[in-house]
Amino acid sequence: MVAAVTICSTAVAQFNAPRNDDSFGLKDAYRDYFKVGVALNVRNLTEEQEAIVLHDYNSVTCENAMKPGELHPAEGVWDFAQADSIANFCRQNGIKMRGHCLVWHNQFANWMFNDKKGKPVKKEVFYQRLREHIHTVIERYADVVYCWDVVNEAITDDEKPRWQRPGAPEYVPYRRSQLYNLCGDEFMTKAFEFAAEAAGPDVQLFYNDYNAWQRGKSQRIYDAVKKIKDAGVRVDGIGMQGHLNIYGPNMDDFEKAIELYSKIVDHIQITELDIRANEEMGGQLQFSRGEGQVIKPYIQTMHEDQYNRLFRVLRKHKDIIDVVTFWNLSDKDSWVGTANYPLLIDKDLKRKHAYYTVRDFKKSLDNAQIKEDFRPSELNQPGQEYPMVNSQGYARFRVEAPQAKSVIVSLGLGGSGGTVLRNKDKDGFWTGTTEGPMDEGFHYYHLTIDGGVVNDPGAKNYYGSVRWESGIEIPAHDRDFYAMKNVPHGTVQEVWFWSESTQQNRRAMVYVPAEYNEPISAKNGKSTTKVAELKRYPVLYLQHGWGEDETAWSSQGHAGLILDNLIAEGKCEPCLIVMTYGMTNELKWGHMNEFDWTKFQTVLMDELVPYIDKNYRTIADRDHRAMTGLSMGGMETRMATLARPEMFGYWGLFSGGIYEPKDLENVTAPKRIFISCGAKETPDRVREAVAKLQGAGYDAYSHVSEGTAHEFLTWRRALKEWLPLLFH
Repeated sequence: MVAAVTICSTAVAQFNAPRNDDSFGLKDAYRDYFKVGVALNVRNLTEEQEAIVLHDYNSVTCENAMKPGELHPAEGVWDFAQADSIANFCRQNGIKMRGHCLVWHNQFANWMFNDKKGKPVKKEVFYQRLREHIHTVIERYADVVYCWDVVNEAITDDEKPRWQRPGAPEYVPYRRSQLYNLCGDEFMTKAFEFAAEAAGPDVQLFYNDYNAWQRGKSQRIYDAVKKIKDAGVRVDGIGMQGHLNIYGPNMDDFEKAIELYSKIVDHIQITELDIRANEEMGGQLQFSRGEGQVIKPYIQTMHEDQYNRLFRVLRKHKDIIDVVTFWNLSDKDSWVGTANYPLLIDKDLKRKHAYYTVRDFKKSLDNAQIKEDFRPSELNQPGQEYPMVNSQGYARFRVEAPQAKSVIVSLGLGGSGGTVLRNKDKDGFWTGTTEGPMDEGFHYYHLTIDGGVVNDPGAKNYYGSVRWESGIEIPAHDRDFYAMKNVPHGTVQEVWFWSESTQQNRRAMVYVPAEYNEPISAKNGKSTTKVAELKRYPVLYLQHGWGEDETAWSSQGHAGLILDNLIAEGKCEPCLIVMTYGMTNELKWGHMNEFDWTKFQTVLMDELVPYIDKNYRTIADRDHRAMTGLSMGGMETRMATLARPEMFGYWGLFSGGIYEPKDLENVTAPKRIFISCGAKETPDRVREAVAKLQGAGYDAYSHVSEGTAHEFLTWRRALKEWLPLLFH
């Protein structure tokens, strides 16, 4: 029998939150924060792309169409066609615009510098021409433009040298453009003066530049704006372009720039946002467009993380951040090239995972206060301090990788793809803390260092996701039920049994209770060790999930400790627990429908069960056998119990589907059914299924693990509730 299944790997369960709700857009999510804008060109004016604009954005900038060289290519010559097309789209749909830009050394109306004979004009002539240009443009779009980038990129990238090289030009904090060479920095003041004349007080006037977060350049921008304002000329805000990359900048520097600018202006806008999948940033024109580059998953995680960190800073400063504008609608027409993966919408106009991370932010995390009471994880290697966990459930990591460019821990909040370690010290140690508290209980994780997957040398390893993974334990408030206590403990034995159907020896792990090998008192008061007179036990066959093996339940799941403690408390009868490999790991994601359930059923019921009954003191009948599994093991349990109902009397599904009354119509009814999941999975479905079974007369129970998802604490809790219900 072959059946289709949909499951989550227990190793990545906390990261698989569905993100397909497109009922609201970016502008809706940020209604109480700031406008969200986009730069458009006329190629974007198609039905499909316009729909995206209307869904997500409430501010529009012309990418190129309003730049001086595009609008005013020669004296007396104007070309408003493209700018008018975009402006009319905005007018028709009630969207206001950012005007970009009035003065820029690049794509400028260079004819202004020369007379009709090609000779340089005096700056007075230049100012007259510039004033006419600024007035004409501002007045034409006065009904739709709410702010203007008056001057763009006039500040130098060069830091002031510690000493002046003989014969070198004197250092100035301004770009030595044709504008500066003709007018000095006065052209900036004049441009703002002309703009203020034309625009009136309700239209905001901005200075705009790239790398505006850099410490040296941010101070130069601050000083230049202050100089203009000290001259009595209005500058309302500073535009921080935001051409960033996945490695930088550090958001502390970005935030410090915002705080610096807030001392001189009342408005800050992120005007040209994209995040490249390389190490270049800013206004570099000799950039790598990434032709042939494949965007690997770890690069996508870096990209998403950088957007997430940036927007957390921007939300924090919503009192001064007015607008955040993405530079282009999609990767398809981004100025830095499709393969550099710069935006939230991909080349096929599909929303990326990063889009939903930016949109679906959690307010509680923005204001979270992390307690500095971190302690080493209980699953660390001997003597290792990291990873650490605090009382709130945050995890902190420290990894030595002095030559690395990126270090990612796969553990993180739902959908995040992991925790990117951004802080690297002088000794080459990277540190970082999860964005929020992790669910209580056990979690698999690994490190990705510059794309290479390795385990954390500080943590012990556990088999999951078809490999040995690092493990971390977030202490649960109710962890006492699986704690190591001073009670009699059973043993977990490794056994090998011959499988005729697969022509190989196969391994099983068998838990036997502490009393199993102890002599028992006979009726005459004497003890006996004769096999025929020794106690026999019921058996629970317990299956792991996809990506794991037969060690999972006894190691990650603490099945033996849970049963030891329940027996000691007198809450359940001693039993054997048998755990074997479910034969699922050869399947790859996307091919689960190819799994042949019957092969495993043969191994389990025709080969392993007889082996256990022959080699252990079992009560070898249906009423004293149970089968239960988690996730994929739950699906295996469901298929096996329905295919061979005569084998097991007790059926349990942990996050592995449900039974319905119609499933049981033509089979021998089980003595008892147990269905469970985490509260972050499908609790309503579980409860409804059990209610229907009870209504049909079946002895059925449900359990929902509060605060957990598809993870081991969910299944530990389920096992604790299920064991006392077995075999009576």
